[in-house]
Amino acid sequence: MRIALLLSALVAAGCTTKTDIGSPRPVVVRDVESYAIASCLVNQSEPYLKDQGDAWASVIVQRMQGDLEVFAGLAEQVKLETAKGEMPVIPNEAEPGADKALPVLYCGEIIDKPAVRAAIQKAIAALDSSYPR
Repeated sequence: MRIALLLSALVAAGCTTKTDIGSPRPVVVRDVESYAIASCLVNQSEPYLKDQGDAWASVIVQRMQGDLEVFAGLAEQVKLETAKGEMPVIPNEAEPGADKALPVLYCGEIIDKPAVRAAIQKAIAALDSSYPR
């Protein structure tokens, strides 16, 4: 019922196009941003995160359209960013006085770092024509 009311309100407000109601990202954008996040996970010290990042990157490479070499520059930029060591932390409630690193949060947000975003935009521009519309 709430969803129906929300949709009615959106239509009444003039939000009737797919972009107004949240159309999905283009596939090329999804693949490139996902590859950046997966690359970040590969650069973490925890074996599980490395494994998950590697597996995720493999899926992207297998389904991608275009030249795989485009991802090399993106992966390098992500590596440079992670080397800065700007990992967010929170107080560790299980160990008072200690911090808990948040690598998943960090990797999820790495796509918004200016240098990484520039590499993402460059990769999208290089791959865009290879992806179907």
